[in-house]
Amino acid sequence: MPLVYHEWIQSDLQMGLWHITESVDELISMLFLNKEEFDTLSSFGNDARRRQWLSYRALIRNLVKADYIYRIYYDDNNKPFLVNPQRSISISHCSDYSAVLISPDMKIMHGIDIEPIHSKILKVTQKFMNIQEHNEWEKTESVEKAIAYWTFKEAIFKAYGKRYITLRENIHINSFQVENAQTNGMIKLKSKQYLFDLHLRKYQNMFISVAFESE
Repeated sequence: MPLVYHEWIQSDLQMGLWHITESVDELISMLFLNKEEFDTLSSFGNDARRRQWLSYRALIRNLVKADYIYRIYYDDNNKPFLVNPQRSISISHCSDYSAVLISPDMKIMHGIDIEPIHSKILKVTQKFMNIQEHNEWEKTESVEKAIAYWTFKEAIFKAYGKRYITLRENIHINSFQVENAQTNGMIKLKSKQYLFDLHLRKYQNMFISVAFESE
């Protein structure tokens, strides 16, 4: 089982990272898919997408350690959650890795994002950083820090799980050092603010960001 990284972020919130090395058939053998799920699987245009879709289901089974069949459902904003057993989940994947953040607390807002560290991000920094963040980033113009900003914001976006917010205008990240691996951020709306704790992990040439609502 290629669960390559696991961490309890806090007592009721765990994160797992799966290295996708299996074939489609091998991943199917780990699961109990129903007809609807097989139909969804068949709708994907290539095996890479099928393997990603199957892998985070296999990862969830590994983390939950359930002997019974579970299903992933989606709310009106397309945010996933688990039933039987009931869990709040967040999912991310890129190339040959998938990641899941999972909690028995259905009310907690949490999100996860994974992203390879790549210089292409430097072409679009002003599209997702606000002025203050961009001024802070320009002190070093670090590729790693740019990726960290991106993954932090994506994790918060997934944690909030609702539409009509943007990374640049509504999600704000406090100043941070990549080496410290922890900071805070918030969603700013006209009538309300939501505060989040942020954690950053590096695995090989990839960043994993976790966001959960501050108490």
